[in-house]
Amino acid sequence: MAEQDDEREPKAVRDADGLGGHFRSHARGLSAVAIASIIGMLAAFGFQIGSARYLAPADFGLLSAFLVIVSVAAIGSSSLQNIVTVQTAAEIALHAAAPKRRRVPWEAITIGVVGGALVAVISPWLARALDTTPVVVLAAAVCIPLSFLFADALGLLQGAGDVARAVWWSTLSLVFRVVALVIVAVAAAGLVGVIGAVVLATALAVVGAAWSARRIPRPTGGIFTVTGLTIVLLTVSFAWLISSDVLFLRAGAAETVAGNYAAVTVLVKAGFLIPSTLSLYLLPRFVRNRDNPALSRVGVFVTLGASCATSIAMIAFFALFGSWLTALLYGPAFQQAAGLLVPVSLAYLPWMAAQGMLIKMTSYGSRGGAIVLVAAVIAQWIAFTITIPDITAMLWWLGGIGVAVLASFLVLDSWATRRRVAERTIQ
Repeated sequence: MAEQDDEREPKAVRDADGLGGHFRSHARGLSAVAIASIIGMLAAFGFQIGSARYLAPADFGLLSAFLVIVSVAAIGSSSLQNIVTVQTAAEIALHAAAPKRRRVPWEAITIGVVGGALVAVISPWLARALDTTPVVVLAAAVCIPLSFLFADALGLLQGAGDVARAVWWSTLSLVFRVVALVIVAVAAAGLVGVIGAVVLATALAVVGAAWSARRIPRPTGGIFTVTGLTIVLLTVSFAWLISSDVLFLRAGAAETVAGNYAAVTVLVKAGFLIPSTLSLYLLPRFVRNRDNPALSRVGVFVTLGASCATSIAMIAFFALFGSWLTALLYGPAFQQAAGLLVPVSLAYLPWMAAQGMLIKMTSYGSRGGAIVLVAAVIAQWIAFTITIPDITAMLWWLGGIGVAVLASFLVLDSWATRRRVAERTIQ
């Protein structure tokens, strides 16, 4: 794959080619990952629109409840993917790539089965809370073990440097959903068929990704280590911090206000595509270059620069064309959304930059970073509880906490870099 070329290329050849060749190599790798990510985003959007047009509003509401449960499980599985990526990349960097006897992903199976069983047990209560049926919740429970197995395989591919293949399997899982949805619509299988399409698409992607990763040595570490649990805290806390505003507003504001705000966040969060793509590409490279502070610093600057530039461009676009865009996508019922686009984008700007720094925090399992995010979760919960339904005050707090998190990440990374330089000097 393109993004592995720079990893395999002899250092002398890279030096001879100069910085231009080095950047061209990374540009090829990043472009492959970006193309796959964009196709995946379009496939996910197409599935949502196609399902909404095919199903009746009541059935689409049931499907949304199913997808909410699957999305929550995906936060946990993404933690596992990050852990497997970091541990695989670290062991390969230490030339500990000899085949291991432990080939079965027991941790992914255990956590997935336990999580699915827990959801199944509480399905009656969860169905009432989400205003859906127990059958829909049970179908989501079936997806949970599959999502953890999928994350394990993707983590192996990503950690081994085969990032494009990992992203393509993730994208193909979404494309499979669209293809299955077309078949379901032709067969007039209804809601059961659409939910079945999601389960089948996930299962097919799991098989394909596991087959692609079959020759990659499994790391000896696991999720139940200090580093593993730290990465879980980093991933889950950050996911909550950039999602909780919608949940708090839904619980404490009028439905119309919450609906307009949710519609705006869908557009604003498209800006996270850049740091997310960089995260997939750079995470294993940050792990392999822990002893090269200068190269890691370049990666940090590139990530921050790209994330901030994307945010600023998005804010400018929304300021000029926000009213037209919301009218085109959502119709006249979402008139209030246009006025929220720029304020929400400004509040999310530091979070997009912070997600770029989260890559570095995850690469070495920063305990300080995890403590910062846990403190931010507590501060955000208090602030949102006090300010909602005042959206303006809520956005001030959202942006302010984001700035504090970003500043803390930069300080922690600077300390960690100086400490590693000092350790190398002593050695």
